[in-house]
Amino acid sequence: MSPYRPEEDFLTPPVSLSFDPAAPEPGGAVTLTAKLTNTTRIALQGTVLYLSVGGGAGQASSLGKVAPGTSVTRTWKTRLSDAAEGVVPLIAHALFDVHEDGSDCTRATSLLQLPYGSPASAFDNAGISADDATTTADIDGSRSSLSAGALASVGLTPGASVTYGGTTFTWPDTEPGAKDNVVSFGQSVRLSGTGGRLAFLGTSTWGAGKGPGKVVYADGTEQDFTVDVPDWYGAYASAAVVLPYRNIPSGQDNSPVSLFTFGVDLEDKELHSVVLPKVGDGLGSSSPALHIFAMTVA
Repeated sequence: MSPYRPEEDFLTPPVSLSFDPAAPEPGGAVTLTAKLTNTTRIALQGTVLYLSVGGGAGQASSLGKVAPGTSVTRTWKTRLSDAAEGVVPLIAHALFDVHEDGSDCTRATSLLQLPYGSPASAFDNAGISADDATTTADIDGSRSSLSAGALASVGLTPGASVTYGGTTFTWPDTEPGAKDNVVSFGQSVRLSGTGGRLAFLGTSTWGAGKGPGKVVYADGTEQDFTVDVPDWYGAYASAAVVLPYRNIPSGQDNSPVSLFTFGVDLEDKELHSVVLPKVGDGLGSSSPALHIFAMTVA
């Protein structure tokens, strides 16, 4: 067997991680499977594999000596928290000795996407700033934001009920600078009740927000839909709200910006959840991002 050589430090052996089922529910069981493959020319000594969910306490398994060219697989069945929601990281982390005075490690992470419990819990972007603190929010990746003062002038104050086109929305009950919208890129959000239409209130930045979404009913059936939301910059005849200015780091930019309503007509069934429209991969300057401030079943 070849001895350990310091120049081989970078040849970290890989560990893979998978989970089952592919779409578990909060409070449900999930099985993690990790496979460590020793691709080096030396034996890994005193190897320990850690598996965890959400960064919390997990399971440690002693693998002992792992010879060159061999693989070791371990599984761990655990139960998700009843309150688990959103993106939950699943982690496999292996530690091992490479010689008497040194050790190394390897890691793999899989992201489990669970439904958010409510629209507010999915908020991941601060898009509204106060006029005297314009740098506390960034809706488009270039440090621009909606003005809390301009929003208040049209009735959009924290927690306010507003009606557009016969549909009533509840504006986010947040202070300027706090997370107040979700950047829509395929997240799942819990819904309940029945109605004729699922409606959203929001806007798009860096171009029109176009993408597919999905309504999931309690009986397991699904309904696809698509959205095409104009860019926020400008005054649109189709807008639900037109604000006279926006905030930028240096103060106010006296150009109008718009918010829109959009949505999908529903079947007469009990709702389970909605998969938000897939528009890009999240907020990023120079690429379209769809921002949802409110949603309702009407």
